[in-house]
Amino acid sequence: MKLITKSSLTFISASVLFFLVGSIIMYFSVRTIFSSNLNDILLEKKTNLEKQIEPDNVERFYSNDVFVIKINSHIPSSFSDTVIIENRKYVLYRKIDFSYFISDQYYKISVLEPQKKTDILVSKIVIMNVGLAFIFFLILFFVNRHSVNNTLKIFYRTISKLEQFNLNNNDELHLDSAQLFEIKKMNSVIQKMADTIRKDFELQKEYTENVSHELQTPLAVINSKVDELMQSDNLTKPQMEQLAILMETTNRLSKINQALIFLTKIDNRFYTKGSTFSVNQLLKEQLDLFEESIQQKNIKVTLNLLDTTHIYMDKYLAETMINNLVRNAISHNNGIKEINISIENNCFIISNSGDELTFPSDKILDRFSKSTTNKKSLGIGLSVVKSICDLYHFELSYSQDNFHTFIIKFK
Repeated sequence: MKLITKSSLTFISASVLFFLVGSIIMYFSVRTIFSSNLNDILLEKKTNLEKQIEPDNVERFYSNDVFVIKINSHIPSSFSDTVIIENRKYVLYRKIDFSYFISDQYYKISVLEPQKKTDILVSKIVIMNVGLAFIFFLILFFVNRHSVNNTLKIFYRTISKLEQFNLNNNDELHLDSAQLFEIKKMNSVIQKMADTIRKDFELQKEYTENVSHELQTPLAVINSKVDELMQSDNLTKPQMEQLAILMETTNRLSKINQALIFLTKIDNRFYTKGSTFSVNQLLKEQLDLFEESIQQKNIKVTLNLLDTTHIYMDKYLAETMINNLVRNAISHNNGIKEINISIENNCFIISNSGDELTFPSDKILDRFSKSTTNKKSLGIGLSVVKSICDLYHFELSYSQDNFHTFIIKFK
């Protein structure tokens, strides 16, 4: 729930409660005031009536609004409400009862004053005040909502810029200035944090590139010296074997370093140019490169190219992506030795038979994740495929049933 919606609901709830309680209190307060006024009118009528009473003529004052009856003793004066039926309608009256002693006889005299006009007036006053209060709170609600909305515009612009901020694209974060202290403070902290992250990212990027390139020279020297030693005539068989292991390890380290450099270039958006080409044709070219390996392993390759799919991207990255998937399918293939490749519905699908994974399947695209049965694998090929897919926003997924299946859904 948005802040402005939350504050609006809170305001409306409080206003409804206020109107309900306030209307009830106002109604009874105004009614009490008018009842007091009616009491004053009745007291004035009582005084005038007492001045007009003469001996032996008390009962002549009996009328529609004055009632006189004989009683046996004195009663105290009291006010009350009563109802009289007039023309088959109930009419509410305010009444004062008091006793009057004359000619050795007590009389109970009731003087009535109609409340109809008073009730109408009370209703009008209550409705008018509630209406004015409602209009006031309605205006206050929209003014408050407009104020909060304007205040949050900078907040939402900050959120939008943070969502679009990407270090790999060399974006710079520039946040709007704000008048509200809290928003201004938040933007200041975020700006400072973004600048620090950007600086650290640049340092890390520079360090990675420098280390990767600097490693190539000593690796090349080691490889060259080992090769010279292997050309010597006075080496024993164990020494030759040790040198072979050293050369293999050096070559492996060099490949890992080159792969990491390649991944760094992808992550840093080094490949920005692109062209449109056929995935079908690219696949056939890559399969030709692996024809000898496929025949040596006696692998059955089944192609199901239902659609001709064209994509726009850097062709070298596309070749690397398809090449790594095909190489992975070949190197990890055993059992029934079968590879199935399909292109349909803007998707590239490759599946191969193979052993069960020796690690969690959700880690298969992570760097240096590899099966213990294939120690020659660098464990970087699939992470390269993932980085390329992330660069072009392709959807890469993996599933395992009887076959290991990779699916690339092109954008």
